Amino acid sequence: MLLEKNTIKDICLHDIRNAWLAAPDSFPDFLSEISSETKMQNEQYIQTVSVDFQNQLKSFPLNAKKRGKWKQKMTGMLNHVLSEETIIGVHCAMDQQSLGIFQDELKAFLVHAREFAPELSIEEIGQAIRNYVVYMMFNEMNQIRPGFSMAAFGYSMLYPFTDNYIDNPQCSDRDKILYNQIIRDKIAGMEVHPDSTHQQKTCELLSAIESEYPRDSDSAIFSLLSMMLEAQEDSLRQQSKGTSLSLSERLDISLYKGGISVLIDRFFVRKEITEDDLLFYLGFGFFLQLADDLQDIREDSAAGHQTVLTVDESRGYKEKTVNRMLHFVHQLLHDFQAENDVFKNFVLLNCYQLIYSSAVGSREFFSHEYLEKLEKYFPVTYPFLEKMNKSKNENKDFKMQEKYMNMMDEMIRLN
Repeated sequence: MLLEKNTIKDICLHDIRNAWLAAPDSFPDFLSEISSETKMQNEQYIQTVSVDFQNQLKSFPLNAKKRGKWKQKMTGMLNHVLSEETIIGVHCAMDQQSLGIFQDELKAFLVHAREFAPELSIEEIGQAIRNYVVYMMFNEMNQIRPGFSMAAFGYSMLYPFTDNYIDNPQCSDRDKILYNQIIRDKIAGMEVHPDSTHQQKTCELLSAIESEYPRDSDSAIFSLLSMMLEAQEDSLRQQSKGTSLSLSERLDISLYKGGISVLIDRFFVRKEITEDDLLFYLGFGFFLQLADDLQDIREDSAAGHQTVLTVDESRGYKEKTVNRMLHFVHQLLHDFQAENDVFKNFVLLNCYQLIYSSAVGSREFFSHEYLEKLEKYFPVTYPFLEKMNKSKNENKDFKMQEKYMNMMDEMIRLN
């Protein structure tokens, strides 16, 4: 059986590990530079669009009866940008019909998220929707469009409920053990008795998965969920200050946790999983785990968390690791035979950009010379990026977040 634990562990800890270790740590020569002229055009476009959207956001009517025209105009602006912008260039990889289906599915996700957990912040909803987007990307790569998936919704929403709880230093180790035990019992099909709203909603999300994959006819997903829980519990060793993990141990944690996480997204794609699929999706999950660690170097270093990126404090080590990430994901997608090659190449280009932006976001851990190298491949200049980030941070206060949530609710409201 391809989805047996031993098979998955062997692929993660042997095949993908070897592919990672074989990836060169030299700066790649396959990346495409973005000219200064193109960067300037991109910045001008972003500036113009940002001003237009900011003006539209400021015009959000206080009177609910007047919001229909505001919503219509905002929808038109969003569709226009998606159909013409060349920085991300999603319209180059998806036709208008596909983009429309994509947006409808995201809207359905947001509607369900707001109904299920109105207490979640925009950031937490974003955390969940990013995972759902990964699932939708896999559907597109396989040229499958099943529509909104309640199972994928349940799995994606587990992230803000489980990861944030496990990572919360305010929660005791005992509480975390009890919480994980309830999840384990629920996955095993045992009767559970949640003693908090948080535990109850976590169980309901697992039930959402079971609603599409009944236990008596398809038990594979529950085995994968059990493996995911095991991987999450093992990853708690990275937070332990009592023991020091070697690079090899940290690598194994990232390989297994990242791999299983994304394999579950692939499981929800209505297509048989092959051995080649296992190699790709487990490897892609490992890459996304490394990308998360790259984004979180600052926080992980401050908290003493032991990841692949924090094992060595030197800039040289981190730069070589980023180089290796670029080589690894390049080879991974190059070797994978997707049903939709155009979209696969779109995913690869965005993986490069994810690496660049994550490294720039952790700039103090890299040399000036290395960041200058990366800037050649970034769609805008660093000064412009800093200006954008500063503006973004200024809009993070509670009142602005509340206002944005009201706007989002209006945009997804069913007419």
